[in-house]
Amino acid sequence: MRPKRLKSCLLVVILLGLSFLQYSETARAAGVRPLFMNMDLRPGDQRTFEITLMPGDVEELVDLTLYESIQQLSGALMYQLPTNPSFSPTSWVTLDTSTVRVLPGEETTVTGTVRVPFTASGSHTVIIMVEPRAPDVASGISFQVRYAVRLNIRIEGVGLRATAELISIEVTPDEQGAPRITARIRNTSTLDYLVSGEVVIRDQNKRLVERVSMKTAAAVTAGADATRVYPGATVDFLGNITRPIEPGDYSMQTFFRYAEAGQILQKDDLVIHAGEYAFPGFENSVALIVSPSTAEHVLRDGERKSQVFEFESIVGEPVRVGISLREVTSNYEHSLVPWLELRSQEEFILPPRAKTRLAMTIAVPRSGLEGSYHGQAVFQAFGTESNTLYGEIAVPLSVLVGTEHSQALEIRSVGSQVVDEESIYLAVDLYNSGNIAFLPGVQGIIFGEDGDFVERVVLEFPEEMDSLLPMFSQQVGAMAHLPESGQYELELQITSAQEEILKEKHTIFVAR
Repeated sequence: MRPKRLKSCLLVVILLGLSFLQYSETARAAGVRPLFMNMDLRPGDQRTFEITLMPGDVEELVDLTLYESIQQLSGALMYQLPTNPSFSPTSWVTLDTSTVRVLPGEETTVTGTVRVPFTASGSHTVIIMVEPRAPDVASGISFQVRYAVRLNIRIEGVGLRATAELISIEVTPDEQGAPRITARIRNTSTLDYLVSGEVVIRDQNKRLVERVSMKTAAAVTAGADATRVYPGATVDFLGNITRPIEPGDYSMQTFFRYAEAGQILQKDDLVIHAGEYAFPGFENSVALIVSPSTAEHVLRDGERKSQVFEFESIVGEPVRVGISLREVTSNYEHSLVPWLELRSQEEFILPPRAKTRLAMTIAVPRSGLEGSYHGQAVFQAFGTESNTLYGEIAVPLSVLVGTEHSQALEIRSVGSQVVDEESIYLAVDLYNSGNIAFLPGVQGIIFGEDGDFVERVVLEFPEEMDSLLPMFSQQVGAMAHLPESGQYELELQITSAQEEILKEKHTIFVAR
């Protein structure tokens, strides 16, 4: 049974400084320019400005309303109607109209005026909310959009000075248990300004452990390093300690920059207790960072290439690093290991929190080889005094040789298992019979006994898998909604780079 057609109008608000997105069955929505205006004024000044409304493909009524802005702890701005209009900077702004009819093919201009009181000074923000009225929707979905035009009014005043306060700084576990630093900054002045900062962590011997960049949630979302903090606002700057830290005593040097020359400096103690935090991504080694984490090369017959690895100790004692090469599987025809030559001893000592490099040579034989070849460089970290194995890091290595490359797959088996009263799990075993590694796309179309379409499914590889090596097998799977017992036909379509490389049909049975 098909669902009844939805009749609704969906209102979506997207604050992008602020712009809302409008969409319906036909492209609608007047655009607005500019979205930001900065005015440097003096007490008693009067300044006019213009907002241009750009047409959509239908006639629209657009309302313009004045809002105040409030900065949240995340650094983002929220908007509200003035609670006390007489004492709000919105009372300084007048528009020549509050409702505009925007016709297709014709831009419309709205003029506004800012009148600054003689007693005013500092930074003030007024939002002009531009809201196309929601269309009458008989069916389907329509997104109403609105735009927030931000008017930043900065007024000169005697003795104005940017000031800020670090209210608190603390380290607590985040959602994954990793240590997160939260620094709460308050703008204690009447001026707005940009703020950026970092926290430097050092051990008891003053050795650098990590520099943590501090950003607001809004800055992370916007891909920015700094956040503009408005007068009187309190904002949280966050940063995660990403490298494992042994239990012990450390120091945190907090440094924030604000305005043109403002600084906040503060030093605090940091005590790490055993088992207090998790360090995702360092399950296999808590002593060493190796980069790169994977290495891929495209080489010719007989070519030689250097592969350099950088090592960084993240513990406060010397580490003995052992180096070895490992096959991805025994007797592998596409092994890279015979081509690898170390340029150093098979182990070395890395001082506490120090860095070093080593290189190995990849030498491709002159034998007309084609395809991709694979291996691993393995680095084990040991304590020099206790000889305890901290862990190991295996770096995948691959080399693509030649030009005659084949992406070929075989379907070894297809199976299904009943999961509940309505669902089954489909499992397909794939074998890479080509000569290069790649990750194909696998879809299945399910038909009933009468040949009618039932469902389309996407069969997924394991999340951590980025390619299927030559001569390797892998099971892919998907859930399918098949509540009825019986015989079905599964048509498998396998693609790579949107090109089909295999299509096969298989019969599956569902028995409940």
